[in-house]
Amino acid sequence: MKDIFLVLLLSGSALLSTAQPLDNPVHWTYTAQTSGDGEIELVFTANIEPGWYLYSQYIGDDGPVPTSIVFYENEGYSLMEETREEGHKVEGMDNLFGMYIAKFKEEAVFRQRVKVKKGLQSIAGYVEFMTCDEEKCLPPTQVEFTFTFE
Repeated sequence: MKDIFLVLLLSGSALLSTAQPLDNPVHWTYTAQTSGDGEIELVFTANIEPGWYLYSQYIGDDGPVPTSIVFYENEGYSLMEETREEGHKVEGMDNLFGMYIAKFKEEAVFRQRVKVKKGLQSIAGYVEFMTCDEEKCLPPTQVEFTFTFE
């Protein structure tokens, strides 16, 4: 009996050691669009693999982690308004969480206008998000970003 347990234990360990972690199905790109007078629109684009969803910034408590954009403090700029979101939004009852949720599939774009002071060289921070398919969710992830200016 002890030998059978040892064989099962070693077999399970071998399976665990060969399992590959699931790559994140959300890939981010960042661009900055200057509109003049020291105003810049920062654009965060999430490309979402088929079958996966990225959650809106605006969802209730007790559900998935909403997408949020966190900026590191820097006196060289100020946020002008709330972050806007657009893309292929799906709204309705979510079976995983049992609640009404807004989420994106394929692509989500988040836009943040900022007012910058002369001489600003960069704006940095991170995007925190959670992604799920119809059966499972990946843990919340933070992805750092930096916008560099001349």
